[in-house]
Formats: sequence, structure tokens, C-alpha cells
Amino acid sequence: MNISKKCSSIAIAIGLSLPLSLSLSSPALSQRDEPCRAYTVDTPGEAYSYEEINNCPLSITGTFANENWRVYLSMWEPAAYRYVGVSRYDGSRIDLIDFDVAGTTRRPQYRFTNKDVTYVASFQYSDPDTIRLQVYQNGQVLLNELLDRESHTVPRLP
Repeated sequence: MNISKKCSSIAIAIGLSLPLSLSLSSPALSQRDEPCRAYTVDTPGEAYSYEEINNCPLSITGTFANENWRVYLSMWEPAAYRYVGVSRYDGSRIDLIDFDVAGTTRRPQYRFTNKDVTYVASFQYSDPDTIRLQVYQNGQVLLNELLDRESHTVPRLP
């Protein structure tokens, strides 16, 4: 077999196998984007016990910050998530526990509400080191910033 036929055969083999290898190497791209659904169900046989069913789990927990804010995200217990936001200007802080999951399976949103103010931490599983922090008051956007991961853990907070 001459060199040009070998090169042609190799090029055809690569061309035919490349789409398959790309689809196998990036399963997240092939997944359907679905609305987040989170709820609790009673645990059978156990009084006052329940478990969380959530297709958008908060697996991206830890400490996130930028020059303005530091945010701590963690699971408090099943169906209860903790948000602690600290201003890097004056040290003021808000500490909320809530279970309001929205968004989609590609961009989940965890919402924490205090009266008429809602704090939204959204993320992408493909970028576990960044969250988007949005703050709304009566439907008006007060804040929309990216925060980068400082730590995978949340320190013991008083």
C-alpha cells in the first residue's frame, strides 16, 4: 500500500471515530437541561424522619469570595441549606437557612429569602470554583457578581 493510500485511510478512520470520541468524552453536553426539582419524602418506618429528593444537589459547597463579598454555602440537614453572606467593607453579615431550589440541571439556583430580599447563589457543575451571587429586593436586582472559590470547606461560624 502506498503512502498516500495509508494517509487517506488514517484520515478517514480519524474522521469517522472523532464524533464518537467527542460524544463519549463530554457526557454533560449530551444531557438534557431540565428544571430543578427538590422536595422531601417521609422515611418509611421512622417517625419524624424524611429524606431529600433533589435532581440539582448542592454539591458545590464551601467558601466563595470576591473583593466585595464572602459567601459560605453548606448543607445544614436534608432539605435545609445554609447561606452566610459577609460584606468585606464593613463586616456586616446575614445568615439564612432555606430550601428553595430553582433553575435548571445545568445552572441550579439556591434561593435564600429574608423578608423582601432574596439571595440567589447559582452555579454550574462544569465550573465548581465559581458561583454567581444575585440579590433581589422586591424583584429589583441589587447585586449581580461572580465569586471565586476560596475553600472547599466552611469554617465553624458562630
